[in-house]
This record gives sequence, C-alpha cells and structure tokens, in this order.
Amino acid sequence: MSDIRKNTFPKRYIYTEEQLIDFFTGIFLPEGVISDYVQKDNCIEFICNDTVYCVLMDGSNWNEIKQELRHRKELKIMEKNRIMEQEKLDTLTGLYHKEYSRTVIEEFLKVSGPEQCHALMLVDIDNFDAVNENLGYLFGDTVLVNIAEALRKNFYDTDIASRIGGDEFLIFIKNVTNTELLKEKARIIYSVFANTYTGENKNYKLSCSIGISTYPNDGTNFDELFLKADAALLYDRENKTGNEKFDYGCFFHEIVNPVLYLDKDCFEKYHINRTKGFGSNNFDKEITAFAFDIMSRTKDVNSAINLLLNKVRVQFGCTQICIFEYASDSPDFKLTYICSNDRMEANEKEKEEFAGYLDGHAFTFSESGVYSLAEIQDKDRKEETLRKLGVKALLQCGIFENDSLKGCISVHDYERLRNWSDYEVDSFLTITKVISSYLLKLRASERASKQLYKMRNFDVLTGLPTLHKFKKDARSIKNNSENKCAIIYSDITKFKYINNTLGYEIGDRILCDFASIIAKENGSKEGIARISDDNFAVCLSYRKEDEIIQYIQNVYDKFSMVQKSKYPGTRFIVASGIALVDPGEDITVAIDNANVARKTIKNTSKSTYCFFDINMQLNLKKEAEINNTMEQALKDREFVVYLQPKVSLQDNSLVGAEALVRWIKDGIIILPGDFIPIFENNGFVVNLDFYIYEEVCKIIRGWLEQGKKPIPISVNVSRVHLHDERFVDEIKKLADSYEIPYNLLELELTESIFLNNTEAAISAMKRLRSLGFGVSIDDFGAGYSSLNLLKDMATDVIKLDKEFFGHDNMQREEQIIVSSIISMAKQLNMKVLSEGVETQNQSDFLKSVLCDMAQGYLYSRPIPVAEFEKLI
Repeated sequence: MSDIRKNTFPKRYIYTEEQLIDFFTGIFLPEGVISDYVQKDNCIEFICNDTVYCVLMDGSNWNEIKQELRHRKELKIMEKNRIMEQEKLDTLTGLYHKEYSRTVIEEFLKVSGPEQCHALMLVDIDNFDAVNENLGYLFGDTVLVNIAEALRKNFYDTDIASRIGGDEFLIFIKNVTNTELLKEKARIIYSVFANTYTGENKNYKLSCSIGISTYPNDGTNFDELFLKADAALLYDRENKTGNEKFDYGCFFHEIVNPVLYLDKDCFEKYHINRTKGFGSNNFDKEITAFAFDIMSRTKDVNSAINLLLNKVRVQFGCTQICIFEYASDSPDFKLTYICSNDRMEANEKEKEEFAGYLDGHAFTFSESGVYSLAEIQDKDRKEETLRKLGVKALLQCGIFENDSLKGCISVHDYERLRNWSDYEVDSFLTITKVISSYLLKLRASERASKQLYKMRNFDVLTGLPTLHKFKKDARSIKNNSENKCAIIYSDITKFKYINNTLGYEIGDRILCDFASIIAKENGSKEGIARISDDNFAVCLSYRKEDEIIQYIQNVYDKFSMVQKSKYPGTRFIVASGIALVDPGEDITVAIDNANVARKTIKNTSKSTYCFFDINMQLNLKKEAEINNTMEQALKDREFVVYLQPKVSLQDNSLVGAEALVRWIKDGIIILPGDFIPIFENNGFVVNLDFYIYEEVCKIIRGWLEQGKKPIPISVNVSRVHLHDERFVDEIKKLADSYEIPYNLLELELTESIFLNNTEAAISAMKRLRSLGFGVSIDDFGAGYSSLNLLKDMATDVIKLDKEFFGHDNMQREEQIIVSSIISMAKQLNMKVLSEGVETQNQSDFLKSVLCDMAQGYLYSRPIPVAEFEKLI
C-alpha cells in the first residue's frame, strides 16, 4: 500500500486542477494544491494547503494513490459540512439557535399554502434564576440540556425546536390539523418541564409559560408569528394563578386587549448571556467537556478522577495537585488523591508529611470557597509543612455538601511564585464543582455500600452475623479446622409470649443476653449468627460429641441463671437442633438439618436438644410428597369428612358433631396431624377448609331435605383465615348458597389463635355471632392467657383442652381448675364442652361440676357420615 507522509512547507505557487489532471488522471484534487511536484523512482512529492505530501509507491499502483487522495478530499468535505451544521446549533443544548430557526421557518412558510395550518410556540421557564442561584449555573446548564433532549425526542423529527434565550425556547409545529391537537402538544411541553429533574429539593420544581400563534390566522411570515407568540407568552406569564397543571398556555386570539402586549422589538430581546458557571473561557470548555466525558464513560470513578487531576495539573502548569477529604471514622482530613509530575500516588515520606499537615488542620475559604497564597512565607504557620515540602504557591478550593465542608482540592506549585488570576480561580472553581459532584456521589455510594454490607452481614440488634455471613464463616471453619464441625440451631420457645407479657424492649434485651452468651462460649463472633427473631445458629468445632452437649448445656445454664436473676417469675425454654457436618456436603445442608431437628422438640416443656437423624430426613421427604400431591388430592376428592358426636352430659343425648378431615389415599387413611401443620405452613389449609365447609353444608342440606332433625356441626378455623378480611363474608355466602340456617354451623377457633392474633380473632368472632353462627373456643386452657382473654371472648361454647383429662382419676389440682373454669364460663353465659373424655370416671366428674357437653372415645370415635346418620 502507498504511504502518504506530510511535513509543513511554505506556500509557493498554485497549480489548477486542470494543470495537474494529466498527472492524477481522473482525480480532482482539493483546492489549494501547491507544487513543484517531483516524480522519483518510488515516490511523488507535492504540496497541498501548506503541507508537503510524499507519496511512496513501494509497489503500489496509481489507483491506490488516487483512492487515498479521494479519501482525503471526502474527509475535508465532511469536516466542512460538520462545521456548517454546528454553526446552526446552540452550543449548550444542540438545538437550533435563534437566527437559524428564523431562517429555516421563513423558508418553510414561503412554500406553505393558505389551506395549511402551523403554529409557533414560545416557551419560557418560570423562575429559572432560582435554580441557577441556588443550585449553581453548572447544574442549571445541565437542566437545560435535559430539557432540550426531551424536546428533541417529542418535536425534533418533523417540527422545529430551538433555544432562543437563556431559558426560552421556540417550537414550530407543522401541519396542525386542529386546535385540540395543538393544545395536546402544549401539554406535552408542560410535562417535559414538570418532569425535568432539578434536585431533591421540591422548591425548584420547574414550570413554564407558553405563548402560541397560528399560521395563517395570526400571520403569514415569521416576524408576524413571533410577534404575536411573544405577546401571548407575556400574557400567559402575567396571568398565572399558580394552580395550573399541564395547561396549554395562551393563544394570541385569547388575549384581552392584545395591543398592550405587542412589542415590535421582541425578537432582539431574546439572547443568551455567557456565565461563569459553564464554558466561560476556552479552558472551561475543554476541561469541563473532558471531565464530563471521562466521568460518564468510566465505571472506575477513582481512575477517572486521577486522570482528570493530571489534566488540570498540566493545564495549570503546576507541580502537584491533591484532594483532601474528611473521613467519617476520623476527626481529621486525609489525603485521598495525589497527582505529582505524572505520578498518581504518594510515596511513604509524602504520606507521613501530609498526615502531619492534616492533623488538626483548619481549612479557611473565602465566601466563594477559595483560598490562595501567591507565596508561602515563614509567617504562614498553618502552611509550614507545605513550605518545608518545597511548595511555593498554593491554590485551594473547598468541597461542600449542604454547606458542610467535606474536603478540598489543593494545587501546589513547587517551581515558582504565582499570582493566581481571576481566570485561573474561576477555572479552578468550575473543575472543582465537576470533581466534587462525582466525588460526593462516590462517597455516598461507598457509605451506602458499607451500610448495605453491614445490614446484610450483621444483625442490627445483637451485632451477631446474619445467616448470609454465617454460611461463609461456617464454610471457612469447616474447611480450615482440623476437627469435625457441627451446626447447632437454637430458639427460645414461645418467645412471642415473652414479648407480649414482658414487652418488646425486655424481649430485645433477652435476645442480646442469649447472643452474648453463645458468643462468649464460642470464643468469638466467628461461626455464630442470629438467623431470625429468636433463632440462633452456631458452627462448633469439636473432637467428641460430648463437647457439643457440654457447650449447649453451658449455654442453657448461664442463660437460665441470668434470666432468673432478672425475671424470676418467667420461665425460659431453649430448644436446639444439632446436625453433624458431612465433609462432602455444603454447609447449608447441615443448617437445614439442624433446623429440622429443632422443630421436632420445639414444643417441649424444658430446655433440651436433639440430634438430626435419618428418620427426620424421611419426614422431610414425606412432607415434600404431601406438598406435591395435595392439589390433585383435593381435585380427586381424597379428603373425606368424618363426624365425631357431641353428647349432653345430663341425658347422654346427641347435641352436635365436630367435622374432622381424613385423607384417604389408595385405601390408607392419613390422619390430620400428618398433613394439617404442613397445609398451615404453605397456605393450602385455606383451600381445604372451605372444601370441608362446603361438604358440611351439603350434609346439613341433605338432612333438611330428608326431614331429619338437624344438629349443629362445628368446623375448625385455621389462623391463616384471620389474615383475610373477607373470611366472614365468604362463610355467609357459602351458607346462603345452600340455604343453611346459620345456627347449624359452628366455627371453632383454637385458643392459640387468640394469643397470636387477638384483635382479628375477637373481631371475627363478634361478626360471626352477630350473623347468628355458633362460635366456640377449642383447646381452652392450652395457652398462656386463657383467663385474661376469657373476659373478651364473646363466644357460645368453650371446649376444655383434652390435656386436663390425661388420667382416669383426675388429680385434685386438675379438678379444681376444671370446675373453676366451668363456673366462670356459666357466669359469663357460656356453655362448656370437654373433649378427650375417655373414661366413665372422667364423665362422672364432669357431670358433678355441671359441665354441659362432652366428646371423646368414651362416646364415639370420629366416624364416616353414613355411620353417623344412624345415630340421629
């Protein structure tokens, strides 16, 4: 290929294209070709535009040389066109400038016919000076650029958009079909300004005024249309009420007494003032453009700042430039960036000397944020360290955030004294604003990242690691320990009750106590975590399993001792599941297994622990199988209603029944205890309950149609239903659909529901009773606040928990409690039913204390509906 080399060469004499065409056959050279061209063995030399070109042949043919020359000519034409295009545009926004928009609109109107309709809009930003004055001209210019971009997107394809003043714009809309369309265009402009970001302070929200004139009604040339749009703009601005939202502005024909608003010199009054805030001199333009370009393109802000500092250092011709920042973890400022003779980091001596300089250093700045010294003298004691370093002149500009000093950029000249000019100071202020805006965002992002890391990895209350960090720590312990590892997963049983009775503040202290004890027993915070609420985990390195048990027992003993001394009337029970870590499995498997083991002893009456075994794993598989088949089982009607009789203790007559569900799969009965807890956890219990409710309604409906005397049937209400405000309405709707008297359907709420969600349970109970449904409290006496809640339980029946009847001959204490509850219930107009009655002795005792009803194996097990109907 040919190689064209160039050198500067003085102009001598010019050959025309025709004179050279015999040499460059068919190639028209650029204007200004100058020559003594010389043809040598392997090259040709000629001059073009004061530059001498040497075309090396090196085996190339003339066509390659011609192609290169054509390419150069095309590049020159493209550059000329680019410059011409740029001359049409406003340098800040990239929209047309005022003069060019006038030219292009005039040309368009010359070929427009009277049957066409166009519109000229003048748009003025309301109170834009407040943005510039309070947020800075650099910010204000950025707002204008954003507005221009939005206008370009909405109007630039076919219409004409231009910037005609500092905060004024012109929009020329071609071929408007109707007034409503034009109003919609104006509303788009309002939305552009209203939605333009002007910072977090809502005091600087933008709005605008709009004046509109139309062709040909208001004029047939640019001057007429501009004159009347300006009048409409002035009228709109003066008559704003402050309540406008996305208005369309003002049409010229809407002005009352328009003569008052016409200004023949209006075109000249729109102009753009140069400001110091952006592009006030060539240095500003170059360095600001470079700053925005490198900052917007890079993902590494630190590297971009270094490159920018070096650019500034070179532009200022100084030796060194530094950034000092206030660190939140220290009372002093720190050196965070340094650029010195193309070196981007401080050496050890500089780090030490600057640390001494910044130790307790008090920065002072003028009102504009600048501090400068043309010469650092002996009397400048605060800058003594810089003088010893060899700094002769100093220029500093503060970095501020909400009027608070966050740092400064400091320019040091080691070579000469400097009388810093206004030009240099203004330029330095500009670049400091650019750097500080990115630097403050970077620091805010770093603080947010640290906070996010802390929130993700450490519990706010106890300071222990979270589950996320615990997994990492446990993997490290597992991989680096010479011993074996175990995961201990613990929780404080019925901690919600503790919160409710002692208060959440004391509950938090108890959690902190437990966290402190497991941390001390483990030796550090590595390998321990607060998983959630009152759940904690420990990764313990051990040699023998006895060490695990000893660790747990020590924790239990110390925790019990501390809490007894603080809260002597409260009993604290801790349950822990233990899983031995398999070296071949991920740590999460052991964590899950330990949690499974914990759940198996969650409701024990004393602090204890349990090792995970294979049977628990089998239960997990069983649970997974239940989850996978429950939907289809409901569709296949595998869930069947059984009824257990309720008997009057006075005459042994049948007075009611409880509906219980059995899952019959492939002829095998699955008892509720095996699947109901799973359904409550996954939410499927809602589907199952309403299926049972409907089946019960069908049973009662059948009895009514068959002429049988119906008896009330009670159904269980899961705590999940209380999260649904529509629950009571759905029950009513279901009963109405089968035309069931409400008193034949009784809803049983377990006492634990009241403990966990008291307000919702009482509210649901009252609504059900007000409609006429029967309501009963199941498992009464199993909870912790029965007597306290009894006064609020507006119920028809309370069912004594079967735990009261664990023995044939009831203990004296049990008899006293049962008889007392029955007595109180009767005084509150409630009936009492005892469940779980299995012996005649129990039945006789209940009769003696005037209990109303009973159910249990003494009378009948739950039986299929067909069998139950024989008892009616």
